[in-house]
Parts: sequence; structure tokens; C-alpha cells
Amino acid sequence: MKLTTVIALACLFATAHPHGGMIEPKCRGLTTMKLNIDNTFGFPINMRGDYTNGKGGKCFGFTPDTNLQPIPFGQSKIKMRANDGANHVGPCTAFLIDPTNQSNKIKVGEMNDCMRSLHPGPGNKGDAPIPAEMTINVPKDNLPCKNGHCVLQFVWEASHLAPHEFYDNCADVKIGGGDAAPVSPPSTNPISAPVSGPAAGPSSAPLPGLVTPPGSENKGGYEYVGSHPDKASMTVWCNQNCPAFCPGDICKKK
Repeated sequence: MKLTTVIALACLFATAHPHGGMIEPKCRGLTTMKLNIDNTFGFPINMRGDYTNGKGGKCFGFTPDTNLQPIPFGQSKIKMRANDGANHVGPCTAFLIDPTNQSNKIKVGEMNDCMRSLHPGPGNKGDAPIPAEMTINVPKDNLPCKNGHCVLQFVWEASHLAPHEFYDNCADVKIGGGDAAPVSPPSTNPISAPVSGPAAGPSSAPLPGLVTPPGSENKGGYEYVGSHPDKASMTVWCNQNCPAFCPGDICKKK
């Protein structure tokens, strides 16, 4: 995954097991959009829109789940998984959002390298799903919910590449259900500064555009042979990933 992954992963199609996200509470991608937990569920935002029947790539636009899942006030944990060993480093942030107005949101959790919270080292391609977890803290006041209904958004900024890859998942939740369980200190330090990119502000700003350095598509010994319209960026991806990871239906030697 490179300049790209934002571009790259979607081009691994159903034969790959890309990346991952929040699985508990169950997100809209799994409950209402019926994305495959082993691949399309884990695509980055910019690629996932190809698989959502016109709903776009950002999870807030997915079909809401009327079966609200309870989460307690105070501290509790959300759970994630990384597919195919891709537990990339990078900050994670959780928000509660007004289901009728995505600009009305509050931050309820953040953690650096959250996808390595239970598996500190990097995974390897072909690994079974790698579990992860992160603490959130829901206040009792000033919630952006409607009749107790909030959207819990999990945002993962995978920072192992430039530009960074962005993933998000949304779950429809009922605030105040259940009891807050004691939470042990996280295994990695929480980040002290706000997350950059689309997770940082209250608005739903578009993700940074993908930029192909001039002439870079002509460097290296590989070229893109798939059907993605941005062949220049995908050729860059091929030359950044091959030969270590070089799917034959996507890249080939010149």
C-alpha cells in the first residue's frame, strides 16, 4: 500500500483481504451495507465507494441501522480487526455524531497505533485477522445525539505511507445502555495532539487528493495492467510494491 493505498487496496479486489476497521459495535458497513468482512469492509474510504451502491465511501452516508447497539456512559472499549496482517501504525480517533447533522460531533477517544494495541508488532501477509481495541469515554452532558441515538464513528489514519490512508466505520448506537466496565491502561500511549486530516475537525472535509509526482509513473520496472481509471497513480503503486507484493492481474514487468 503506497501513495496510494487509498488507491491501491481497492484494486486488490475480492482476491485480497484488505485492511480492516471497527467490528464492535458492529458498523453500518457490515450490518446494512453487507460488505464482506474479509475484504470490502476494510477498504480505505476513497475506494470503498465502488462497493456501496451509490452511497459513497464515507461511512456516515451508509444506510443507518435501526437496531441501535447500546454503549454505556463513561469508559468502555470498542473492538477492531486488521485483515491480512495489515495492522498499520497511525492514530485512531472516535467521535459521537448527530445522526441528522454530521458537523455536530464530539471526540470520545483517541489512541496512537490503536491497530497494534493487542499485537504490538507488524503483522505479515496471510496472517489471520489481528484483533485490536481502543478505549472511548462517553460524557453524560452535551451529547450530539437525537433521542439517545448517536453515530459512533471510528477513524483510522494509517501513517506508514505518504500520503496517509484513511479508513472509517460508523455504528448506530444508543447511549446509556449497559454498564461501563473497568478499563485497564492502554498498551500504547494516547496521542496528545489532534489527529490531522479528516478526523481532526468537526466538519466532514473531503480527504486529501491523491497526487502523482510528475514523471513518477514512468520510473521503475513495473506497469499497471488493471482497470482502475487512474493508471498513472496505480503504476506508481506497482513500482512501490513490486516485486514483494505484485498481484499478476494488477501489475506486470515492462
